Amino acid sequence: MVIYMSGIWSRTAAGRSVRALVGVLLALALTLALNTFGGDSARAAEAGDSAPSISGESSLAVVNPESGAEQVSQPLAAARLVVATEVLTSGKLTALNLSSVARSAYLVKKAKTRNGARSVGKLLAEENYGWSGKQWQCLDKLWIKESQWTYTSHNKRTGAHGIPQAYPATKYEYMGSDWRKNPVTQIMWGLKYIDVRYGTPCKALNTFYRTRMY
Repeated sequence: MVIYMSGIWSRTAAGRSVRALVGVLLALALTLALNTFGGDSARAAEAGDSAPSISGESSLAVVNPESGAEQVSQPLAAARLVVATEVLTSGKLTALNLSSVARSAYLVKKAKTRNGARSVGKLLAEENYGWSGKQWQCLDKLWIKESQWTYTSHNKRTGAHGIPQAYPATKYEYMGSDWRKNPVTQIMWGLKYIDVRYGTPCKALNTFYRTRMY
């Protein structure tokens, strides 16, 4: 009985040794193949890095959130990409801020009409300051009296300019240098001004009723 069990153990041990040897050989072969492929890939990458960049392409890089790979974007053909009220001039465009760019550009275009400016103003007032309902009505009345929500409105006597009638108009520079052509810059500055100086549009409107300015 002892001799019989010893024979079985010997055959089992030999089988395990053979399987272990085969496993080692397969691992070595796989390692060699991966090293060869990796070397080729590295050389290809080095060759790609040494290639001259194409002049005229945007320096903005678009990042794919899933793969993390970067791709150079196509020429932007003098497009002014606006985030909030500033032009985006550098950095990586992720899917998130690319969406913000598209939204901001849409708002700028829409706000160049009176009714569009009112819609954008209402949206930004609520989003940024929580002003809706009565506060929105006060803001609407105030800027109707000041400029009829026209971003090109200009008071030749005082020099006040734009939707909120900033005086002097260079005050808009605080929010963005594109204030002459960007009504969203004007709206954002006006909302900030009211918030800091009066706290709410209704308080600003009450001041306007008393002094004809705010």
